[in-house]
This record gives sequence, C-alpha cells and structure tokens, in this order.
Amino acid sequence: MIKKLLCWCMLAFLVLSCEESFVTPDPEARGLNYYPLEVGNYRVYDVTDIKYQHNEATEKRFQMREWVADSFLDQTNALTYKIIRSVRPDAQSEWLDDSVMTVTKSNTQVILTKDNTKYVKFVFPVIEGKTWIGDLYNNHVIKKDESNPYKSKEYFRFQNVDQSFEIGTEEYDKTVTIIQGEPQVDIYSLDDRKEVYARNIGRIYRLFNRLIYCTGDAGQTCTVGTEYILNGHKRIEELIEYGKL
Repeated sequence: MIKKLLCWCMLAFLVLSCEESFVTPDPEARGLNYYPLEVGNYRVYDVTDIKYQHNEATEKRFQMREWVADSFLDQTNALTYKIIRSVRPDAQSEWLDDSVMTVTKSNTQVILTKDNTKYVKFVFPVIEGKTWIGDLYNNHVIKKDESNPYKSKEYFRFQNVDQSFEIGTEEYDKTVTIIQGEPQVDIYSLDDRKEVYARNIGRIYRLFNRLIYCTGDAGQTCTVGTEYILNGHKRIEELIEYGKL
C-alpha cells in the first residue's frame, strides 16, 4: 500500500513538473507587446536630420515609413520579418523605397539586421535598469578599448518602464525608453541616443545626437569652451501615424 502511494506521489510530481515546463510566459508581463510584429503593420515618422561641419548646420526635414512587408523562415527556421523603409519629402509626395531590414523576435530578444549587420534592438523581459549589449553580434563599436575589447561593446539600458511619454500633443500611456548613449563628462563630445517604445505600437521616438566640439588641437581654428561643433549628426524621429496596410 505504501509503495503504491509513493508511486502515485511520484507520478503526480512528474505530471506537475511537465505542466510547469510547458507553461507559456505571459507576453504582456514580459513586455513582448512593446515590439509588435505583424505583416502589414506600418509606422510613419516626421524626421529632422541635421549634419554639422565646422559649426555649420545643414538641416533636412522629411517623412519616413517602416512597413512590415512579408515574413519567412530563415536558415535556422526562425520566423523573420521583412521591413521596408521608405521616405518622402512631405505628405503630398509619393513614397520612395530607401532600404530593407529584417527582424527576428523570440521570447528573449529582438535581432534587427541591416546592411548585413546585426543589432540586439530589444530584450525581454522588460525590467527597469536592465542592460544588454546592443552590438553583441557585430564589431560596430563607437569607442575601442585595446586593453579590453569587451569594454568596447555598447551597452543599452531600459529606463522609465511603463511610464507615459509625450510627442507634441500626443501622450502615450505605457512606454519604455532605451538609453543607447550617455552624454560624456568632458566638454569635447556629446553622445545622446535613445529610443522610446509604446505598448502595442512599437517605436514612437528616436534621438540620435553625436557631436564633436573644438578641442583646441593644432590646426583647429576654433575657441575652446564655446561649444564650437567641429562635426556631428543630430536626428530626431517622431511618430505621426501607424496602422495596417
């Protein structure tokens, strides 16, 4: 009798263990809906793009659309989405295809491939302060540390999880900010990069701001401390429309 009881207890334990191992993680709790992917989905952004050279600024304004055009299984049998990026000078003009990207998404990360370069754009679960290496799968680094190549990698970080974010008059209730670059402590450079994502929408805002100021080195005709921009690039992308084609 005791042996039978022990057998039944062991069987119940195994059944419960198997059930737990097959439990699907809650997509919303993990934050998977911060990066929705479905064929036909699109987002349109107003873009302000400024290039600096010897303290002269050249500014361009245009619109950009990212459209999930197709999906397929890649060589590793992972579901992959084809995203077409198009641009136009204004809302009255036709879209012109600019580039193509692919994205694969799992329960742990989002990998974006552009120009044959992979980037870890997003990770799950979404937790305040969580960090990861954005260029884990490539050698595209901003700063090299010859003494320790691992330090050369770019670390991304979650901030303001499930906080609201305003773009103009539009307010998004639950968003998360990804910090991709931190302003430098010195006065000679600035690296301020971030992206903001909203639940069930995706990326709603992007700031890319890298500037090199005058250092007073030989050959530089500028005055140190005046924030004279030798060269740099500032780009702002703000969501103005999204939906499904």
